[in-house]
Amino acid sequence: MPIFRLIILTFLSCRGQAVKSSLFTSTANRMIQTGIATIIVLEYSAFLLNKLEGSELVESAVDYYLNSPTAVAVEKGAKEICRQGYHGEELGKKVLEFILENRLSKDLTEKK
Repeated sequence: MPIFRLIILTFLSCRGQAVKSSLFTSTANRMIQTGIATIIVLEYSAFLLNKLEGSELVESAVDYYLNSPTAVAVEKGAKEICRQGYHGEELGKKVLEFILENRLSKDLTEKK
């Protein structure tokens, strides 16, 4: 269950947030962070299809994500997106922009 490992680690990393944050902001931050991380990992795993199969595919993508600077960037990016207070379509656009800027698949395509 590697994807669950990623989600659990993401939630645990958010526990240390400042006490001043409201419960809603904290929950929204975790949801945004988990969503971004999940999409980045799944998109990256699609580029590994030729090399790996089944659970190895997602497991490898999760391990790569957790050991990359992208994991820290996602944590900081989700906090900043929440802090800015985006809503609705604007929130969706900001999240999508962030995902596109921080894709792990860039690492694979740049190596070719």
